[in-house]
Amino acid sequence: MLRVGMREVTCKRASVVKPKCKGCATPVFVSCYTFAMKAHVWVMPKRTVLDPQGQTIHHALSGLGYAAITDVRQGKFFVLNLDGWSRDEAQQQLEKISKDVLTNPVIEEYRFEIVE
Repeated sequence: MLRVGMREVTCKRASVVKPKCKGCATPVFVSCYTFAMKAHVWVMPKRTVLDPQGQTIHHALSGLGYAAITDVRQGKFFVLNLDGWSRDEAQQQLEKISKDVLTNPVIEEYRFEIVE
């Protein structure tokens, strides 16, 4: 069961937990894979930006004998559940979300895909 300030409710389908809002009793879906559409967003440091975490990982891999790896860049990966948007609207909203919220456009770049 899941409890995050909401009462716990178990779904009859595939043991998915659906907490309900205390205020209006509207079900809130929490499973990452129950929505019709998802978006995968990758955020990476720009090539011109120093990546100390990637360098540290590269150094560790070299020390472990993985000499064939010549460069490591560490980034972020997000999975967003999309509900209630058409594909075109999702494309527009994801562009805005990625640019305004998920990245620092000065030092990071992003790409995303919509998965149905």
